[in-house]
Amino acid sequence: MRLWHGGEFNVDCKWLEDFLALSQHGNYSQAAAQRHITQPALSRRIKALEEVLGVPLFDRTTTPVTLTRYGERFEPYARNVLSTLTEARHELSAMTPATDNTLVMVSLHTLSVNILPDMINYLRQSEPQLNFTVNASIQGIDNHFNALIDRQIDLLVTYDLPSAQPGLEIAGGLKRSLWRYERFIPVISAQLADTLDDPQALIPWLCYSDYTFVRRIIEPAEQRVRPRLKKVFESGLSETIREMVLRHMGMAWLPESMVAEELVNQQVIHCWPENADLICEIPVVVWANLDDQRAVMQRCWEKLLRF
Repeated sequence: MRLWHGGEFNVDCKWLEDFLALSQHGNYSQAAAQRHITQPALSRRIKALEEVLGVPLFDRTTTPVTLTRYGERFEPYARNVLSTLTEARHELSAMTPATDNTLVMVSLHTLSVNILPDMINYLRQSEPQLNFTVNASIQGIDNHFNALIDRQIDLLVTYDLPSAQPGLEIAGGLKRSLWRYERFIPVISAQLADTLDDPQALIPWLCYSDYTFVRRIIEPAEQRVRPRLKKVFESGLSETIREMVLRHMGMAWLPESMVAEELVNQQVIHCWPENADLICEIPVVVWANLDDQRAVMQRCWEKLLRF
């Protein structure tokens, strides 16, 4: 969630939580571990918050890191903002009645395209009366875990990554189930591949933006062939990159399920299929609230466990 004032003041609530974590620990690595992010990511967020506020919040010349006088003044405001938003979220959640025939699902955008349709179809086989509301993820993963705890959503579908785990303070209130494994494979259109006769020539590369979950998944594989690649396009959406592949603009790593039909009809081909190190397999998991005792949720969860 971002806070705006006059179209200029733009602060992500995660930055406030990062600020409080670093204030508590005085150590970047410990604060990053608490926030389930990398130390460089925590440092970038803290600096972004300081840039928005226009003042240094921490004295980095000391060990442990300490608050400046600006940070000391800001700390109670940060706590109050987060407390107020949490209270508002709880109140609004209580105003929204849970229904027995609608499940609200949130997922990463890539999963909403090629994974959720299969999951919904699977659940509807035994629950034909069930309706689904699906929202692609546009907020931080920690916000979605909080929404699960607050019963604002019913199911969260995500990749099982260290950076996509609930905070320790709420993990005990959630449960998860493995849905399937997704493979990201390097692909290229057959038409473009036919034009790449020189084995030493650089291959046009369609890459994911640094901030995306997918980039974290496939980066080790990318690095293995990075000297062969020339970046020509970048996007945060798998669907956009897929369309660029089909338009013969370059090669890219894509979910195998997203190009299954094109692989069968040989419109696209699997690059370096003999090299298993270039295939990235990642679990797809479903999260739910441990205390959601609605009968329909219990039946759906049991079915997910049996998949």
